[in-house]
Amino acid sequence: MSAEARVCYCYAVTKPLPPDALAGVPGLRDSTVDTVECDGLAAVVSELPAAEFGERALRANLEDLGWLERVARRHNDVVDGVARRAATVPFRLATIYRDRHRVHEVLRSGAARIGAALDRIEGRSEWGLKVYAEFAEEAEPVPPSGPTEPPGRSYLRKRLAERRSRDLRWARVEETAAKVDESLCALAVDRRAHRPQSRRLSGDSEQNVLNVAYLVDDADVDSFLARAGELRAAARGCRVGLTGPWAPYSFALPDPGATGSAGS
Repeated sequence: MSAEARVCYCYAVTKPLPPDALAGVPGLRDSTVDTVECDGLAAVVSELPAAEFGERALRANLEDLGWLERVARRHNDVVDGVARRAATVPFRLATIYRDRHRVHEVLRSGAARIGAALDRIEGRSEWGLKVYAEFAEEAEPVPPSGPTEPPGRSYLRKRLAERRSRDLRWARVEETAAKVDESLCALAVDRRAHRPQSRRLSGDSEQNVLNVAYLVDDADVDSFLARAGELRAAARGCRVGLTGPWAPYSFALPDPGATGSAGS
């Protein structure tokens, strides 16, 4: 594969956009972002050098965390730019096809389901909720040991009391998280649960108890945010964090026909 060969990197699928709608959206490596259209759909793409984004090079580059971070940041920037202009179904990171004709085929074969997904998220946005256990409360006091109680028994009694106190605080946090989730679900169109983030990966000192995403009608966003603010203020023993609006990654198709590698 020569250094001049190009592959087609896909960011998202939307409906056909007006001419020059993406003129201010820079792609990976500052490439031009344009569209491949078929059956009322438009795949947002950039043509990139196969020397870096072809199948063999991609396999190696995906092991480079610095490279991956830079690509992910620009990928998300493009998706967010498209989502500000129209309903958008994002592609998975590093979804690459050998040429524009292959992208056209993917749109044609998936037109019905991709179109249905776009119709479903039209006029809606994704909001993320994370609830963290703060455990700022003091542990319940341990009754003093009697004058004749053996040291080992005193130690075990203290550890038991600490464990009971921690279990109680966990139960309170989980109950609060469930109530927050239930209340916000009532104002959302859909909900997706994600695995709680580990402190090692997130860098947070607090334990992530709940990690969910909501799909919210634009007309209901003010009510949704107001309710989230009330729940945040009322939460005890935990921190409630809300982020958004985002392009609806959590509610997009899992993979609109892509293999995620060149040569497909």
